[in-house]
Amino acid sequence: MATATLCIIAGVSTAIFFRKKNIWLKIHKIFNLVGFGGITSGIAMASIYVWGTGGEHIDGVHQITGLAVFISSLITMLAGFYQFKAKNKPAFRTTHRWFGRLSLFLLLGAIILGLARINII
Repeated sequence: MATATLCIIAGVSTAIFFRKKNIWLKIHKIFNLVGFGGITSGIAMASIYVWGTGGEHIDGVHQITGLAVFISSLITMLAGFYQFKAKNKPAFRTTHRWFGRLSLFLLLGAIILGLARINII
């Protein structure tokens, strides 16, 4: 999940700071796809672990926030790809941007909640 977070931050940073470069979109897509893959594998590994130990899958704020991160990241990714084919491009671009911000905010919140859950902070 740490790698996924770093990839998402790098992808967002690319969109913010390197937009004037020609290659920014390709870098943005790669970082965010790798980040989404990391989020997906993190949720899969956590689910397999919890299932193996006989625990509850979604029994706390950290888990609910993680699921919200996955869903908002999926919506962000789909809106990002579809905005190039949509008839109403500004609407999908706006959706992509706001869900991207929400995803990053939720991701950072899930990290804080996870670290608090294992008594690091």
